[in-house]
Amino acid sequence: MQQGSRSKEIVQITTDLVGAGVERVCYVHPEDPDKAIKIPVIKDNRQSRREVKYYRKLVKRKGISFDHCPRYYGFVKTNLGDGFVVDLIRDYDGEVSKPLSWYLENEMEVSELPPYLDELKNYFLSNLIIFNYDMGLHNLLFQKCAPDKMRLVMIDGLGDTVAVTWLNLFASHVRSKINRRFSRFLQALYASQQVVAHKDLLKQSVRQ
Repeated sequence: MQQGSRSKEIVQITTDLVGAGVERVCYVHPEDPDKAIKIPVIKDNRQSRREVKYYRKLVKRKGISFDHCPRYYGFVKTNLGDGFVVDLIRDYDGEVSKPLSWYLENEMEVSELPPYLDELKNYFLSNLIIFNYDMGLHNLLFQKCAPDKMRLVMIDGLGDTVAVTWLNLFASHVRSKINRRFSRFLQALYASQQVVAHKDLLKQSVRQ
């Protein structure tokens, strides 16, 4: 079966659950370990509709880089319901990439974040890719591309939540929107429990 085809063949999900949210679940594609199938679990899943609509626009644009977000491959029917196929973000060793929150809780210092955050922001700006307001620790993965190279990849939240989108035809408007939303994201990030916990530990070590 071709990925993203309109075939009526039903894909049997027997693979591992990659992640689960309020609106959908994500499984390893049983026919391709480098892809994932996202399946809505609620009837009115606006997030998936918005994301798919935006993915289709990106696919039509030439020269788009997918270094920091998964590629989209279309719809698929499964035994758990209709879903859509995207890249499954894996590290160079084949392991599924872990979220930013895991690294902040385990082995990464807050002071290491800025270069990766700058790279992510510049990616959105250079490719004019819009993300919605709920981008955060839960939908950013840290992908290990090599033993000494990592990058942030946003796996959920593409597209715009505003009702009037015609202004997005203008690059200057899109860049302003990206800058505003990224600033809000940074404020939320540095106020998160994981980052605050790191700051508290740093203060304690300084006192000692």
